[in-house]
Amino acid sequence: MLVSIVYMSRAVDDFDDAAMTELLHGSRLRNEALGVSGLLVAKGGRFMQLLEGPAWSVDDRYAAIARDPRHTALTSLIREDIDVRRFDGWSMAYRALDETDLASEDGFSPFLSGGSDFPPEFDRTSAAWLLRWFRDRELHDV
Repeated sequence: MLVSIVYMSRAVDDFDDAAMTELLHGSRLRNEALGVSGLLVAKGGRFMQLLEGPAWSVDDRYAAIARDPRHTALTSLIREDIDVRRFDGWSMAYRALDETDLASEDGFSPFLSGGSDFPPEFDRTSAAWLLRWFRDRELHDV
C-alpha cells in the first residue's frame, strides 16, 4: 500500500544554498534507501513537502522530520492512500531567498518559478492545490 503525506514546517534558522544542498544530499540518500519519493518546496524559511511511498517508509521519514531540530511548527496537511506514485523522479523545487536557484542540483524543478506544473493524473488533487497555494503566496511570519 502506498501513501502520500503533505506537510508544512518552518526552518529554525535560515537555509542558505550550502545548507539546502547539504539537506538535499542527505535526504535523497535516505529517501532512496527507504523507497520514498516526492516533492519539497522551500521559500521564505518555510517548507512544504509531499512524501510518497510504502506507508511504513513515509511514516518513518515524517517521524524523523518531526524530531529534526531544524524544523518547527510542523503541520500535517494531507495523508491519503494512493494507487501509484505521482512524483517518481521528482525530488526538489527550490528558490533561494536571494532569488538564485539551485538549478544545477540533481532533481531540481522550476516549479517555484511557475516554469513547471504537475502530471495530469495529479493536477486536480488536494495536494496539487496546496503546493500551488504555497508557490503562489507570499508567506509572512505570523
